[in-house]
Amino acid sequence: MALDLGSFLAFDLPSFVASFVLLFSVFDVIGTVPVFLALTHDLSDQRAVIVRDSVVIATVILLVFALAGQLIFRALGITLDDFRIAGGIILFIIALDNLRGKISQTRTIAAGEIAAFPLVILLNSVVTYLILERASWVQKALGNNGTQVFTRIVGLLIAAIGIAFIREGILGIIKSMGGSA
Repeated sequence: MALDLGSFLAFDLPSFVASFVLLFSVFDVIGTVPVFLALTHDLSDQRAVIVRDSVVIATVILLVFALAGQLIFRALGITLDDFRIAGGIILFIIALDNLRGKISQTRTIAAGEIAAFPLVILLNSVVTYLILERASWVQKALGNNGTQVFTRIVGLLIAAIGIAFIREGILGIIKSMGGSA
């Protein structure tokens, strides 16, 4: 079986950017900064290790899902349309939490399930690491109001993406049943 180098090297910038923005929105690292600082208030000398370990663990989990996701779906009988609907619902719940200024309880689940492809995951992991590594500076620069505004804007974006996922999933199921949509 020959490797098609042309398709391997093909790069779809719009899909890459869309995937990056989606994953970055779900990570909501800017909105996480105040929580991270509060949770590590007494551990300031250990923050670098906590950031590194957290980002490495999240990256490994995301990469496993990105690389083995199709196998897992097939084994469980889950279609892409099923996943779009479920992912859309989870995204919408996260968005509602963001819009209400609450910390989402579904965030860690959604981040692992929404991974698009390894390069986006790695890039988001690096950006997350850099932001959390400089969490005190980010908090000073944006302030509490700035992080709350950012989180709410991201929440609205996530809500729209979640609805789009649900719509695409429902249309896909209708089409697979032989209906016209």
